[in-house]
Amino acid sequence: MNRKEIKKALSVFILFVAIGFGQEKSKVGMLELPELIKQAEDSTAFGFAGMVGGEYNDVIITAGGANFPNGLPWKGGKKIYSEDIYVLQDGQWKLSDKVLPSPLAYGASVTTPNGVLIIGGENGDQTSDKVFLLNYNLSKDNLEITDYPSLPEPLAYAAAVVEGDYVYVVGGKNSVKSVNSFYRMSLKNTKEWERLLDFPGPARALHSIAVQETKESRKLFVIGGRNQIAGKKSETLTNYLSYDLKEGHWKNEGELLINGNSRVIMGASAESMGSMHIMIYGGSDELLFNQLENIALQLAEEKNDSIALTLKEKRDKILTVHPGFSKEILGYNSITKKWFVYDTLSFGIPVTALSFKKDEGFVIISGEVSPGIRTAAVRQFKIAEAAEPFGVINYTVLVLYLLVSLMIGVYFARKQKSTEDYFVGGGRIPWWASGLSVFGTLLSAITFMAIPAKAFITDWSFFFLNITAILITPVIAFIFIPFFNKLKIRTAYEYLEDRFNYTARAFGSLSFILFQLGRIGIVLLLPSLAISIVTGIPVETSILIMGLLCVLYTTFGGIEAVIWTDVLQVIVLLGGSILAVVWILLHTETSFVDMISYASERDKFNIANLDFDFTESTFWVVFIGGLASAMVTQGTDQTIVQRYLTSSSIKDSQKTLYTNAVLTLPATIIFFGIGTLLFIFYSEMPNALSPAMSNNDSIFPWYIVRELPVGVSGLLVAGIFSAAMSSISSSLNSVSTAYCNDFHQHFSPKTPDLKLLRIARIVTIVTGVLGVLLALWMASSNIKSLWDQFYRFLGLFTGGLGGMFLLGMLTKKANATGTLMGLVISAILIWYISVFTDISFLMYAFFGVVSCFIFGYLSSSIFKDKK
Repeated sequence: MNRKEIKKALSVFILFVAIGFGQEKSKVGMLELPELIKQAEDSTAFGFAGMVGGEYNDVIITAGGANFPNGLPWKGGKKIYSEDIYVLQDGQWKLSDKVLPSPLAYGASVTTPNGVLIIGGENGDQTSDKVFLLNYNLSKDNLEITDYPSLPEPLAYAAAVVEGDYVYVVGGKNSVKSVNSFYRMSLKNTKEWERLLDFPGPARALHSIAVQETKESRKLFVIGGRNQIAGKKSETLTNYLSYDLKEGHWKNEGELLINGNSRVIMGASAESMGSMHIMIYGGSDELLFNQLENIALQLAEEKNDSIALTLKEKRDKILTVHPGFSKEILGYNSITKKWFVYDTLSFGIPVTALSFKKDEGFVIISGEVSPGIRTAAVRQFKIAEAAEPFGVINYTVLVLYLLVSLMIGVYFARKQKSTEDYFVGGGRIPWWASGLSVFGTLLSAITFMAIPAKAFITDWSFFFLNITAILITPVIAFIFIPFFNKLKIRTAYEYLEDRFNYTARAFGSLSFILFQLGRIGIVLLLPSLAISIVTGIPVETSILIMGLLCVLYTTFGGIEAVIWTDVLQVIVLLGGSILAVVWILLHTETSFVDMISYASERDKFNIANLDFDFTESTFWVVFIGGLASAMVTQGTDQTIVQRYLTSSSIKDSQKTLYTNAVLTLPATIIFFGIGTLLFIFYSEMPNALSPAMSNNDSIFPWYIVRELPVGVSGLLVAGIFSAAMSSISSSLNSVSTAYCNDFHQHFSPKTPDLKLLRIARIVTIVTGVLGVLLALWMASSNIKSLWDQFYRFLGLFTGGLGGMFLLGMLTKKANATGTLMGLVISAILIWYISVFTDISFLMYAFFGVVSCFIFGYLSSSIFKDKK
């Protein structure tokens, strides 16, 4: 590491230390950065209000601003606007040899990929419409200034934000009055500013803005501020607005209420935090501001010297004893729409300060601490991490539970004497245990956390996605299962060879194996990320624990160990979920009837959007796409099919399937209900949810760790681990089964059974190791979009795979050549839909199944097989 990297790492470490650890840790960490360079040693008002700048290339650039270097304003000091540019590099401020094109303060500034963009401002004589870029060139150690297209109108006290490829500018004030203007400019095509729909209601300046996710989409929030007209009393604003960046329309969100009281916030700094919060640092209220403005308006008209002197004395007294601006950091949850006081600092937070995100913190530079008084302070704030101490008792429960899972594998290891035992349990597994295992395999840790999170964020619109798993049951029970059991096969893909040819079998099995490798990595990573956020257990540690234990008990215990650990995991997860429901109901002040009413008024129970729109998650998309996905999963996925094959009769295999169907409905209601209850709970107690939470899937684990009794929370976290392990162990055993039966035995059909058992165990270990390495790589590389694409392209074929099975089971005309051609055409069609249309990804499986079936059937009519 070079000196710069060491200093940066040390600063971040100090910031973390400042936050501290444990239950008693401070809510806000603060790091004091070097103060601005003093230009006037004897000034009592050193520092600047309205500076512009930001961070670029690890260098902080600050410029302009206004202050009173020759004395306090009520003592005759004149307001001076600066043109100087300061640079903070390697822990030291230096004055640049470059200056701004003209003195400037109260402009908007944002950091872009090309540098820091400075927008508008004023110099005391006039308001500016100029826009320019400040770029610090590290290689040349030089500051560069580049002109950009001017604003359509002069603006100061405006607010700006970068979102996607655009910079947005909201409101502000010209030389006469505040405005409702709303502009944006493309950062890719910087030719001109585009005027968007003006925001509704009064014009505003000195407001704060931030972008955050909401139930509907990403929105730009405009908070507080005031409406000024020269020579008239200002109108302070207590409401806040939102602009839907997708739909392009404004909404008045109502009053900014804290404990039932409206708040005025002017000149505050704002940042988006986590996945659903906005934090407001400080701000000026209206109480003393109104008094001072009223006095100023009276002085402007008063001609009686005696009365004017009295007014000045009253003004000076207010300014002399002014307590300073707000010390509070406010939070806003964009999902529950609740405001709250997050923390109160020991000092006033400057207004009209330069502020921006840096590393994992939020920097506030200089600004005004009370009317006319500036500060030279430069501080970096950091909202406390969501992680809380897990505690000795919880760790003990977690370890004991994981040991029990391991012991189950050890117990069944002595029964694994053949591949018949290893792959299908030797006929010793009862149908009800296999049914619980099917349910546990489909109920992964991701589902356990994602469904409550989905219901918390939006509503119950995905409810029917789970219900389709019940509705598809007759199709699986009376079409798929009889074929699998009568043929006495070990893998689902063995049927494809019997019906078509080995190419079809090999393709189906290989697709499954590759899909499961990626799935193991994802199922290891995502729960680990969520658990890490709320417990502090490192992501890598969680991945290694789950991966190692799964590999151990699956390798030695085979399918029996997998199924019986699944049974234990299902009991813990469902029992813990029911306990969580009861606990929320007991610890929420609202009555159950009022809860239902509150949630209904906010459309939290919306279960079916009947619009015929296949680009959104409407009822038709969820229902049709869900049916296709459920058919592919329960009818062709080896992890599920293998459970049917553990039963010796068709009737028992069907009972296995029915067990899953019976459990799915109450479990779905419980998990969606938990999400709605959490919404009500955190609406009542908004301060109980950490703003630093960056992963929505962490909402339920956060409640488990923070609100449930010690020990119970440990057991439920263990349940989350075990839910992940349930899915992983199923994948490991099924991949081993698929490889040995679909590939190894095809090329080495005379392999002795005991040798094949050893090979199966080796494949289990290799698959597990590859999955763990994949998860660790993704965790360190932070490459999530890549894996979204990975799943999308594999999904191109899984739908078609379902079509292949239906062609074989429902038609006599389908042949190998035609079916494989149908599969290829289906993949091309789904690829086209995914790339060139906005059709929801939930429909991919449906189009895959239908297109493969239709084109496969037609192709089989044209291309006849010799067989």
